[in-house]
Amino acid sequence: MFWADHIGLQRFYKGWKVRIGRKPTDIKAQLAQSLQKELQWVQEYMSVDTVTFLLPVEGQQNLSVYATIGLEEEISQQIRVPIGQGFAGHIAASMKPMVVDNLSKVEVVSPVLRHKDLKSLVGIPIPIKQGMVGVLHVGTYQSHNFSEHDVHQLQLVAHRIRWMIKDAGIFNFECSSHNQEGCFDVFGLNVRLLFALNYHTLKARVLRLASFAQSCNGSKQGKVQFAHP
Repeated sequence: MFWADHIGLQRFYKGWKVRIGRKPTDIKAQLAQSLQKELQWVQEYMSVDTVTFLLPVEGQQNLSVYATIGLEEEISQQIRVPIGQGFAGHIAASMKPMVVDNLSKVEVVSPVLRHKDLKSLVGIPIPIKQGMVGVLHVGTYQSHNFSEHDVHQLQLVAHRIRWMIKDAGIFNFECSSHNQEGCFDVFGLNVRLLFALNYHTLKARVLRLASFAQSCNGSKQGKVQFAHP
C-alpha cells in the first residue's frame, strides 16, 4: 500500500506467502506474530505503556482482548466488555475515536484497567466486516494529552491490522446478496479513511519541507533556526 511506505511504519508485514497445504493453526500463529510486532512498534513509536486490540465475541455482543502489550490479565481473566459500555464498548458502538485524558472520570468495565491505574487512553474502531467492529487502544500510566495526530497514527495501524486479518482468512469477508449494502458501507468507510490519512500524511510532509526551506533561508542570513518535525 502506498501510504505504508512513506510514514515511517515498519514494513515487517508484506502479506502472507502462498498458503496451499498450510494448516489453519499455522496461519493463526503467523497472524498472532505479526500483530504482536505491530503492537510492539506502536508502543515504541507512540511512547505508551499499553497497546490492546479487541475483537467481538459471543454473538458479537461483547469485546474480548485478542492481542495486547501491558494488559495481559484481560486475557488470562477472560474479561468481556459489552458493546456500548466502558471505554472500548463505547468506541465499538459509536464507531468513533475516543480520547480520555483522565480515566478516573469515565465508566470502565474492565477491572484490569482500574487495577493497572492507567491515567490516559486513546482508542479507535476497526471495521472488520459487516456487523463486526474491533477496537484498538493505547494507554499511559502518567497523565497524557493525546492529540489528533495520535488518532491518525492509530488509524493507519488499524487499517493494516484489518488487512492482516482479512489476508489471514480467519473471518469470512464474502458479501452475500443479503449483506452487500453493509459490505459496501464498510468498504466506503475504509476508502474515505485511506483518503483522509493520505491527506494528513501529505500535509505533514509539506509542512516539514516548508520548515526546512525556511531554516535554509535563515541560515543564508546568518541566523540559526531549527526545524521541528
